[in-house]
Amino acid sequence: MSKTPPVISGGLPVFGHALEMMRDREKLFKRGFQEAGDIYTIHLGPQKAAVVTGAEWNKIVYTQTDKSLNMNVAYAFLKESIGEVLFIASPETYVNQRPVLQEVFKRERMTTYVKAMNREVQSWLDSLEDQGEMDITAEMLRLTQYVAGAALIGEDFRTELGEAFWKNYGAISRSMDPILPPRLPLPKFLRRDKAKLEIKKVFHDLIAKRRHDPANYDDLISTLLTTPLKDGTFMDETTIVSMFTGLLFAGHETTAGQAAWLVTLLLQRPDYLRLVEQEIDRIVSLDTDIDEMVLRKLETIYWAIDETTRMRPSADLQIRTVTHPFQIGDFELPKGWRVILNAANSHFLPEVFSNPYQFDPLRWSPERAEGKNPFAIIGFGGGIHKCTGMNFAKNEMAIITARLFQQFELELLSRDIRIIQGAGANHPSTVLVRYKRK
Repeated sequence: MSKTPPVISGGLPVFGHALEMMRDREKLFKRGFQEAGDIYTIHLGPQKAAVVTGAEWNKIVYTQTDKSLNMNVAYAFLKESIGEVLFIASPETYVNQRPVLQEVFKRERMTTYVKAMNREVQSWLDSLEDQGEMDITAEMLRLTQYVAGAALIGEDFRTELGEAFWKNYGAISRSMDPILPPRLPLPKFLRRDKAKLEIKKVFHDLIAKRRHDPANYDDLISTLLTTPLKDGTFMDETTIVSMFTGLLFAGHETTAGQAAWLVTLLLQRPDYLRLVEQEIDRIVSLDTDIDEMVLRKLETIYWAIDETTRMRPSADLQIRTVTHPFQIGDFELPKGWRVILNAANSHFLPEVFSNPYQFDPLRWSPERAEGKNPFAIIGFGGGIHKCTGMNFAKNEMAIITARLFQQFELELLSRDIRIIQGAGANHPSTVLVRYKRK
């Protein structure tokens, strides 16, 4: 008889480990790993989930996605917030939508996005006083909103989206909850549904403008309107709104959290920050944009980005649903179970990463090449569903880092900086810094 993974301690009647996961899932996952090793079971109410750790098992989960494992059932809470698009959609719908995604992130468009990143980052820096204090977490959220708006809508995004857009979008983001049923009549879900209606009204007008005068626009909405799906049809208005909302979540909120952590971790390691500033001085001109040629030379910054993805990923877990009995290691997972990939353990295995709890970007240098197995890190996913906008996010973080430390001296004031979970993508708590223009 096949066996399922061992159940770890601490489960409560009815709720199982759900309350503990809501309070501190990192602590839960680490305790499970200490008790039972690479593969173990937790109970999330009536739902059973196998938590797996390590590149070997991560690879199996990624390669079995859309085969024995399914994404869109596990992410029903995202589907309720965004719609049936991207990885939230059924495998068939996702494959049908892929030509549009490839068009959105093709290389020629990335050049346009990089220009928008340069413009908005410099505009933000110019808006700062010559010296003062600021909360990096809040600033990165606002800045990445501006970058996403400028890249996906164009320079007139503030006028086109309107003042209420980001407030409504925030209500949708804060409603995302992987534990609670997404249709409970809770205030955050009611606010989500109201916000979705308001955002749909905004996009109804934007879509109508582009249909009326298509030659005057070359942005994400016009791309979604004019790029055929794999089956030759085009997206309807509801799908366009969902796709934009999904790309916005992937393109700004996850980046905001990691950009804030990136600045924080660099300030906590002044010795490595000196290497970054020396590289900026050598490579980055103050008078010209940071284009793709310059970006390719910013080694120490990209190593720091990869190290931030390891230590403080915005996506610290990924979920699948078992659609057919699924063998992993010595265990067989029955249909209907969940599988959870977790960064809490995979990203800190000492046999993969030396001194894993130390922020050490040089581990990503060619000389050391730690974590060279692509499945050792889950921060941007893996397999066919690996994050399409990964390069967009990394380029944005590189430009923010290069320009910020090129033009300002920063001093970290906050000491007790925590990971905030359960309110959109993971992000740091308040990060106060004192800044002075160079």
